[in-house]
Amino acid sequence: MVHEDQKRIGMRLSTIAVLFAMLLVFAGCGPYIQDAVRSDDAALLQQMIDGGANPMKKGFNGETLLHVAANSNAVEAARLLIQAGLAVDVRDKDGRTPLHLAVFRGYAEMAALLVDQGADVTLPDHQGQTPLHLARIGGYPNLIEVMIPEEDGVESVSAPPEGDDWFTIGNSLARVGQHAAAVRAYRLGLDVNGEDEKLYFNLGLSYLRLEQVGAALAAFQSATRLDPDYARAYYNMGVIYGEQAMYDDALMAFREVLRIDPADSDAWYNLGNSYDGLHRDDDALSAWTNALRIAPDMPAPRFNMAVVLHRLGKHDQAREHYEVLKRAHPDMAAELAMLLDYP
Repeated sequence: MVHEDQKRIGMRLSTIAVLFAMLLVFAGCGPYIQDAVRSDDAALLQQMIDGGANPMKKGFNGETLLHVAANSNAVEAARLLIQAGLAVDVRDKDGRTPLHLAVFRGYAEMAALLVDQGADVTLPDHQGQTPLHLARIGGYPNLIEVMIPEEDGVESVSAPPEGDDWFTIGNSLARVGQHAAAVRAYRLGLDVNGEDEKLYFNLGLSYLRLEQVGAALAAFQSATRLDPDYARAYYNMGVIYGEQAMYDDALMAFREVLRIDPADSDAWYNLGNSYDGLHRDDDALSAWTNALRIAPDMPAPRFNMAVVLHRLGKHDQAREHYEVLKRAHPDMAAELAMLLDYP
């Protein structure tokens, strides 16, 4: 069954086709440099630039010579224009980048060049269309492969599951380190498909990679609002709170993790750190003891317990943890010895 959104997409494509055709009329750059770009005559284009022609001028619709090159599949001209300083993600007045035009025309080589030069594959135009979206609804799986290559275990998204497409695209972008693009994909998924705890969680992870901690925290909070048993979201919230010295909030987050999974040794360890931040020594020692009960080989709780026990004057107990670390983790033991002034 054809959804109303799909009908609207068809109408948008018809409109876009007319607008793209308007790029044939390119004012402001002069006909000769425009013709050199369209004919992909890089030698003539370079000669004209060297002679004083300005490659930065824009047409009446805000399009640049790089838009013209992309619309004409003039790969060598595009390469030269990028080298001359034209921004690869420059937008026209309709919000379209050169990559939008290349994908709409089905030009794989041009799309590959632009992506290689850093073009954002999930940048929406003013109608909400992204290059990835245009490739999919235009029936260009080869262009999707160009924009999201299969590397480092990334699966192909040439035919993502219905209703889950932006989630899949965001995951693929995140796996290859394109976290800003992944954020846009996840947010588009939320806009198109509605709220989803997994989308929010992965959105939070990408925000963390971009060091946008406040946005990451809000995303994890949304994930737990939708799924009160989302342990990993609570865990990440606890880590963020702890790094911001918001220890009471960190305690609440790690307690939620342990409510869901009492055998999470990392959560017990971080719960102890939160208590330690509040100077609740006995509670901290108890939490770290639980972490070691679950994971006896875990070195970090032993290190922290030795420090606190030493501070409390319980030197024999502190020394016991030091000796264990000395056998299993000599580098960490050496650091502890310097801290506690052990011989």
